Amino acid sequence: MDHSEFANFLNERMRERGLNMRRLSEVSGVSVKHLETIFSGDENRMPSYPYLKGYLLKLGEALDFNSDEAWEHMKKFSESKSAGKTDELPKNRFSQKTSSKYFVIGAVIFLLFVYGIFRFYNISGTPVVVVLYPQENMAVVAENSVSLAGRVSNSDELKINGELVQSQTNGDWEKIVMLQPGINTLEITAKKFLGRETKVIRQVNYQPSTNTVPGTVQ
Repeated sequence: MDHSEFANFLNERMRERGLNMRRLSEVSGVSVKHLETIFSGDENRMPSYPYLKGYLLKLGEALDFNSDEAWEHMKKFSESKSAGKTDELPKNRFSQKTSSKYFVIGAVIFLLFVYGIFRFYNISGTPVVVVLYPQENMAVVAENSVSLAGRVSNSDELKINGELVQSQTNGDWEKIVMLQPGINTLEITAKKFLGRETKVIRQVNYQPSTNTVPGTVQ
């Protein structure tokens, strides 16, 4: 994974959570200036390794990705580029052809390895669930139903209280849930093919209006 690919990855994770650069800076503790440098993908402007590693750790916590894994891939990519620049020229034409051949093979293997890592993440990564309504827990309503809405990403299956919910191509979803008087616990579960899942709990307090006529629906 080179810096430009990683920058695209970060931008996608930020969009999934509805964050802008300033809000991400507040959540992660990384200054907007440094975020803009990292998100630009410009290798020449990247912070030095100790600082970059610390920023990745904070971004991993804020955007829910494995910062250690991302750091290792970025470091290996940078080291392989540096090694290519400092290698001595071969002593004869035969060794030149051989070195070039192994360099190409090594580069292909490395790219396949990086691609495999990201494909594995797409298959087995942790789903992300954002509940847009109700945003707060223990919402109080006077009607006997509530329309849950939100967004899901990196998920193969979405359920609310065990009932399957279809999401749109952009990940948006909405579901009307009937309520019982009192506190109703709503469990939103997103699951990946290989078993990883994310659960979000919302509790809604249904307090029927005293003006409700029996047999009518609020």
